[in-house]
Amino acid sequence: MIRPHGSDGAIRVQPHSDNPVRFQVGSNLTVAGRTLAVSDFRTLPGGYALLRLEGLESVDAVRPLAGQWLVAPEEPVPDLPPGEYYHYQLVGLSVVTDQGEGLGTLQEVLVTGGNDVYVVQSASGEEILLPAISQVIKEVDLPAGRMLVHLIDGLR
Repeated sequence: MIRPHGSDGAIRVQPHSDNPVRFQVGSNLTVAGRTLAVSDFRTLPGGYALLRLEGLESVDAVRPLAGQWLVAPEEPVPDLPPGEYYHYQLVGLSVVTDQGEGLGTLQEVLVTGGNDVYVVQSASGEEILLPAISQVIKEVDLPAGRMLVHLIDGLR
């Protein structure tokens, strides 16, 4: 997600990608249906980044994009070891317990110091936070769009 930073068209973002190639100068990102080239990039404290996109040279040009997602093309992304996934692959998965109970849809991946936390939202709007640990996450089936989980004590 993005927001303006300063008055010269800089954009403050919280990256949800661990692929450093995503924000290299010259790479393309899409925001609000427009594909724009990165003209400048640097990291900021707290896991944020500051970038500039060609064609967005003022705060007035950036302000309407606040809260929007910057989307990088899927290719090229490095292959991950078996059992590891990019966040974009997980968001949207249907989450089901090993008892057959549908918990909802994985809405967001929170990056924490120890392990990621998956935010799952039910159809009624209730949220459950699942730690991304092997005791809880039993199977990820990307082609089926499903994640199988085991609810350990204290997760509800």
